[in-house]
Amino acid sequence: MEQQMEVAECRSGATVFRMIVSNRPESSRVGTLETKEPETIRWIAEQFRAGDTLFDIGANIGIYAILAAVQNPAGTVVAVEPMAATFAHLCGNALLNGLSNLRPYCVAIGAENGVGELQLASFEAASSMHGLGAAGLTEAFGERVVMRTGIGVVTIDSLAAAAGVPTLMKIDVDGGEDDVLAGASAVLHDPRLRSILIEFNWLAAAAQTRRDAPLLRAGFTLHELGIEYEREEVRWQNAIYERG
Repeated sequence: MEQQMEVAECRSGATVFRMIVSNRPESSRVGTLETKEPETIRWIAEQFRAGDTLFDIGANIGIYAILAAVQNPAGTVVAVEPMAATFAHLCGNALLNGLSNLRPYCVAIGAENGVGELQLASFEAASSMHGLGAAGLTEAFGERVVMRTGIGVVTIDSLAAAAGVPTLMKIDVDGGEDDVLAGASAVLHDPRLRSILIEFNWLAAAAQTRRDAPLLRAGFTLHELGIEYEREEVRWQNAIYERG
């Protein structure tokens, strides 16, 4: 059955952009733009400035990457998404909005460079709960792994060598955040990186919610916590860190 593809208009403050909507996950992301992660909307508006480079790690279809790129045409957004169908719609959304300042990368981010295994929970664009290797929490989220595919894996430090050092970094990788931070030592200690918004995922039975030692060692301090969510065995929450 062919999917019906529509285009939805999105608004955040004075910023207006368009997004492809072809299924329920895409409709949900568009419909909850202003309510799901208000701290992310505010962080982009307050922190992303002319001349900045924003890394969006786990960009999905680009709802926040597109918002940032439209809101600040004098900044650069590097949007990273490993899931092929979702990446295709990320690229489509960038083209739909005529964005020359958004650079999409179809790779996974991990602790080391190489080839890894991506656990897919769905083939639908905009789906989530996929996991990279042993770091993935797909089944803990209550999802079934429908396929395991090979994927190129790079570190944040390697990405920065190719795309430039970020001044801001957003990380949303459904359980793989420890590996992402493990491969980002040089970038974390680079004074050009001002702020990080990271979604930490943890098992509901665990006492510790955030593993932010690499950020604290690099000179960042916790600035704000977002809404805490829970699904099956997993909880997750955004945390915003600022240097100094």
